[in-house]
Amino acid sequence: MTDAVSMVFFPPQAGGFDLEWARATLSAKGLDVEATPRGLAVSWVEERPVLRVVLADGAHVAAEAAEIGAGSAFEQALRACTARFEIAIDDLDEALDEMNTLIEVQATLQEGTGGVLFNSWNGELSA
Repeated sequence: MTDAVSMVFFPPQAGGFDLEWARATLSAKGLDVEATPRGLAVSWVEERPVLRVVLADGAHVAAEAAEIGAGSAFEQALRACTARFEIAIDDLDEALDEMNTLIEVQATLQEGTGGVLFNSWNGELSA
């Protein structure tokens, strides 16, 4: 069961951002990345927590991006987004206690895509 999710929204014209790109990019940062049937399992080698990264795209992502961005400083940027990397967190307290993994995964995906980050647990948006 997922306790929380962090999402990196990006527009389709950003291009080339798929799970293989995420795997290679996160691995290059020294993270342990394993393919799963639906996405990636990411952690520092032999450490917790394990974060699950999946790629979502389509009309439902565009609708959620517009809803999340409504009235914010990121409204215009989010209206252009139809894809996102979802970083699923099974135990938010554990992830925040050892926040280096979460921060590295968020920053790597956000900087690489030029996307907008949204955290479900606090409603925070950042670019």
